[in-house]
Amino acid sequence: MSQPDLSKPDTAADDSDQQTDIVRDRQTLEAELEVLREENRRLRESYAHAKRATFRRTALGFFAVGGLSLVAAFVFPALQTIFIAFGGTGVFAGIVTFYLTPERFVSASVGATVFNTLADVEQHLVSELELQTETVYVPTASHPETTARLFVPQHVEYTVPDPGQLEALFVTGVEAAQGISLPPTGDRLYNEFEQTMSGEFGTAPDAIATQLTAALSEQFELVENTRIEVDGENQTASIAIDNPAFGDIHQLDHPVVSLLAVGFATGLDRPVTVDTHNDDRFSGVVTVSWNEPEEPPAQSSGAATHEQETMPTSDNG
Repeated sequence: MSQPDLSKPDTAADDSDQQTDIVRDRQTLEAELEVLREENRRLRESYAHAKRATFRRTALGFFAVGGLSLVAAFVFPALQTIFIAFGGTGVFAGIVTFYLTPERFVSASVGATVFNTLADVEQHLVSELELQTETVYVPTASHPETTARLFVPQHVEYTVPDPGQLEALFVTGVEAAQGISLPPTGDRLYNEFEQTMSGEFGTAPDAIATQLTAALSEQFELVENTRIEVDGENQTASIAIDNPAFGDIHQLDHPVVSLLAVGFATGLDRPVTVDTHNDDRFSGVVTVSWNEPEEPPAQSSGAATHEQETMPTSDNG
């Protein structure tokens, strides 16, 4: 009888043990992942609840001030008018704060991540099509659905297309006006700014720059500080930006840069170009220019001109 070979390892048993360990590890990882998801969900809910509680405590504070002021109006008849005014203001502020408490909070980092992804896609499109780095913001007053369009030319020497040609993504036709047309990120921001603006939007560069920088820092809180320098002779406006939201302002169609460009294009009713550069005192400087681009030279037809030869006449005299 042949004896079994005891020197050979039991490979089948080892493989079975390894598969069991892999399954066990996978189940453990899935369980840990589910725990992390639940913890993340709980933290988001706790954060939102804390924010809502803060708003509601503020509303209760307004209600308390309003109620005490109304009570004081009856206790001190001589100051009744003042206390009634305080009371009405406090109650109104409490109602507004309570009912306008936001239900969802989006962190600044999430917004920056979304914009960076969009900017990467647009920059990749520009690189793949071998377009120029210059960006032109063209007002589209004849098309009320948009305020302006972002035109990126294909050639160094270019002409700005008509607003009607900018409705499509790819601008074709005349070679000098070829490129792509994108909806600028500042278009919706400008619409929000226009709806809340008191008075008329300026048409002079100084007034436009003042109103737009105020919107950036006070209304949208996209920057902390700004400084304006307008050069009327060279038709440029330089706006120094400090601590902008959404990261580097050198990105294509950055919201801060885009709002300034759309605002200038709309206020001046003419195409504008933008350029950004670094500054030691600020996070960056945005320069808006409303110079008309030079027309590209006309191409030669190549047709030769024929000169007429003058034949001398014989004198038979």
